[in-house]
Amino acid sequence: MSIELPESQDGALGPSLATSRGFLAAAVVFVVVGYAVIIWHGWHLTRLDWIAAILASGALAYSFRLVDPVPMTADAVKRDEMLSQVAVFVAFLAFYAITAGSDVSPFNAHVRQAFALIHGHTYIDAPNYIEHAQVGQYSYQLHPLLPSLLLMPFAAIWGMNTNQAIFSIVVGALDAALAWRLLGRLRLTVNARTWLTVFFGAGTIVWYETVHGTSWGVSMVGAIAPTLIALDETFSKARPANVGIFAALAALARYDLAFVWPIYLALLFIRGRRVRELMWFIPGCVAVGAVYVTFNEIRYQSLFDRGVFIFAEPGSHLFGWEHFPGNFYTLFFMTTRLDGTFPYIHPTFGGQALILTSPAFILALRPSVRRIQTALVGLAALIAMTPSLFYFTNGFAQYGTRHYLHTFPFLLLLMAFGVHRRADQLTRILIVVSVLMIAFGVWHERFYGLPV
Repeated sequence: MSIELPESQDGALGPSLATSRGFLAAAVVFVVVGYAVIIWHGWHLTRLDWIAAILASGALAYSFRLVDPVPMTADAVKRDEMLSQVAVFVAFLAFYAITAGSDVSPFNAHVRQAFALIHGHTYIDAPNYIEHAQVGQYSYQLHPLLPSLLLMPFAAIWGMNTNQAIFSIVVGALDAALAWRLLGRLRLTVNARTWLTVFFGAGTIVWYETVHGTSWGVSMVGAIAPTLIALDETFSKARPANVGIFAALAALARYDLAFVWPIYLALLFIRGRRVRELMWFIPGCVAVGAVYVTFNEIRYQSLFDRGVFIFAEPGSHLFGWEHFPGNFYTLFFMTTRLDGTFPYIHPTFGGQALILTSPAFILALRPSVRRIQTALVGLAALIAMTPSLFYFTNGFAQYGTRHYLHTFPFLLLLMAFGVHRRADQLTRILIVVSVLMIAFGVWHERFYGLPV
């Protein structure tokens, strides 16, 4: 059987120094223009604004000291690729920092959990506005553990003053850089990589959730990074052990992603890995599973996380067919509302359909499902989103559909499979519209909130 796979970066047109300089210059522009707007409104620059500006300026100056040899050497290609990844990270760090409404979020359950773990216990100090499961005298957070583990070194230094919003912005910028890296594994031009990366970082609610840095949003944004790393490894060196570690870590930030593990194994198999080699996928899953089970045994004397079940009203049916119509409507049909109050078009409190916030996602339907890797990646997206379709809430108090953020890496891959090297006119139009729609949501929430 002949299996057509996405081609690797080898032989594809890689990023040049000009590519990195463009992203770094954009970062400087974001900060300068943002600073002018902030001064106009009487706001203040956050710490990340200044850090991003310094990093961008320093990296930009460094890039002008470099030259691309003719002909290009392998070392120069690797250097330019790495510099481009740093440049994308810095550009989105500046972009998110300058568009964040505040660098402090009161919904800092992950910081509270990290602080608790440092002090040797799993219960948290949970004021009323922090959703939590109450078991006797102890309060337990409802969110998966990975973001809290990553925050522990910072909580060890700054304690409860650790800034979860800044953490969210850094992770969101890392997500964008990892998306750029993943797209480099496919035979795409720099043009196509740039358009798709801009879409992922600014044309989806990754932007919206990143700049808010709330407890639920950090869980979603935090699940994207290890998923992108797992996919990057799958479509490059395809080492099952590495894929297993990061696929498992992604599930520790978003439990639904555990159901996607068999898809990774299938992708590795068609990449040429033998069954015996695939067994190395298991240790990472077992190690992360042990952390998950231990954490739940200490809190709930259960193998599974029972927090949401305890938090919900007694007798609530958290998963079931009765929830499917509402979630399906949210994902595909929920729209904005019109009224006579400026700006006349308003997001609804319960969210907006995926295509009405990021219409470019429709391009994920382009590649043929007759190609086995397309079918598998599409199946991964469907599997990852299925639990949320049967969940008792649609994730309201949101812009877009945040319960499906963890599927975005798979949808991005499908979009990339459908791009014929360069981004065509339809792709560019849909991405521009997507960026404008997300910008509208960020702007509206900042100045007018999300009306009921």
